[in-house]
This record gives sequence, C-alpha cells and structure tokens, in this order.
Amino acid sequence: MIASPPRIGGLEVQGWGDPEDPVVLLIGPLASLSPDWIQWVRALVEAGRHVLSATGLDEGEEATALRGLLTDISSRPAILCSAETLARVAPALIVSGPPLASCLIVVGEAPAVTTAPLEGLPILTLRPDTLSESGEAADAVILAFLERQAPRDALYYQAGSDPRTLRDALGCFATGVTVVTTLDEAGQPVGLTANSFSSVSLDPPLILFCLARSSSNLERFQRAEHFAINVLHIGQQPMSGAFARSSAERFDGVAWETWETGVPILSGSLASFECATHQVVEAGDHLVFIGRVTRARFEPRRDPLLYFRGRYRRLHFA
Repeated sequence: MIASPPRIGGLEVQGWGDPEDPVVLLIGPLASLSPDWIQWVRALVEAGRHVLSATGLDEGEEATALRGLLTDISSRPAILCSAETLARVAPALIVSGPPLASCLIVVGEAPAVTTAPLEGLPILTLRPDTLSESGEAADAVILAFLERQAPRDALYYQAGSDPRTLRDALGCFATGVTVVTTLDEAGQPVGLTANSFSSVSLDPPLILFCLARSSSNLERFQRAEHFAINVLHIGQQPMSGAFARSSAERFDGVAWETWETGVPILSGSLASFECATHQVVEAGDHLVFIGRVTRARFEPRRDPLLYFRGRYRRLHFA
C-alpha cells in the first residue's frame, strides 16, 4: 500500500492504496464506522480505491475543515461516515455549485433533517441490523454502491500499446486455478500451475489449457500422449504456489495417485481430468493443448481457488 501525503487541505490524513485511484474519504473516528473497518479498507484498496481517513476535525469547525479538505482533493471523493458524524459535517456538503463529493455512505440511520438538504447526492444507508438479517457483507454492499455511483475511469488498450495494459485487462476475467501434470520420457512426474483452462466440447469430451513457448516444460508436454488437469480448491493455495515455482521438487510432500494412463492425479483436488492428447495448436507465444477426457473425478462440496487481477480470491455468495 502507498502512503498518502501527511496533510491535505490543512488536515492530517492517513491513507491506504494508490493515490492515482478514485478517493474514498473516511470521516470521523474509524471505530465509529464498524469493528470491521480494517476489512472495509482492505476491500476498498483491493477494488482499486484510494482510501483517506480524516479524524482530526476540531469540534465546532468540522464543516469548515472538511470543505477545505474536499476542495484540495484532486477528484470528487466518495464519503463514508457514521450518522453521528454526518450531522456535524453535512453543512460542508451543501454548496450552490457542483457537489464536492460523488456520493455518501452513512453508517446508521441519519435523521431526515440532516439528509434533506443533500437531495441529489446519492446516499447509501448502512444499518448493521439490516445487513446481518440479509446476510450481506457490508464491504460488498459498499463496493457495489461505489461501482454504480462512482465508477472508476476505464483504461484502454490499442494495438501497439504497452502489453502490460492488455495483461491487466485479461486479468479482469476471474478464473479457477489448476495444476497440469504429465510424465516425461523417463517416467518422472511433471507439473505446473495454470489458469488458462477451459472446456471445449461435450461431444466429444474436449478440454484445453495453454502453455507459454518459454516454459521449460513445453517439450515434455508436446511429447506426452496423455496429461491431467487438476482443479484446485481453496485449501490448496500452497500447492498452487509450489507448482508455480521453478523447482524440480514440485511434487515433494504432495499426495498423488495414478489412473489408467499413469499421469499424476493430485489427490483431494476439486476436480481432476485425465486426458489423451487430442491436438496441439500453435497460437502466438503459447501452444494450446486440447485433451480428450477419458476419466474425471470431482468433489462438489468444496469451494474453488480463484485468481483475479493477479491475486488469489475466495467466493462471495450474493
């Protein structure tokens, strides 16, 4: 996380995240927002928000100080505060021109006399009792509201642009995580982590994964007549990291078994597919390996290990 400047608009602030991202301004004592405020901040930063906290507002002068802060912030921030704090800072948000904030998130029930003058400013009211009854996570509700009312500016990739931009765009597609395995010519197990896995066809039963031409295991998979794709569950994140490293000891301490073809099947995986190599297709800097599924096993009661925007993720059930 990148620290913010110590003072903005004459106020001391604490910051989390990248200053180039859209701002979410937390006003008032952080503990007044929620016991889970640290989790909220983490979720906001991971979602591409720059979080600022302004807690040193002098009593009786909160509105004046906040207006100075809002004027100095380069973009219109989303504001997150408690209902009690809103009653003291609402006058700072009442201006004759364009609003100084993009939207407002209030923890608790703010009285109508406080919110009425803010008509036209999108407001989300977070009532902890309502959230607990519905089973919704507060940070997920906050993020959904921000995406509607204060969406991030889109980034663009065009042919010839920095390939990192295209890679970041592709990273917006959440995937599962797999370990692809086979045997080399000496009968030794080979395995690597891959998230470029997809189903292709049910009739015939075909699936695929992609392997970079730069991979040290490329020739081993090209020569292999069979391979397996093991889909990992949330408890197998360490295994994903082990098979992603450049090491000859990837299988050390890993429980695996064999079926008909002898290729390694990782025990306890969310799903495993044993395949006969059906076709290998050249595609730019990768090769696409299409396999015909000969046997599969899956465990429906576990949650998958997910990968999104360069990080492992967990399922959130709406």
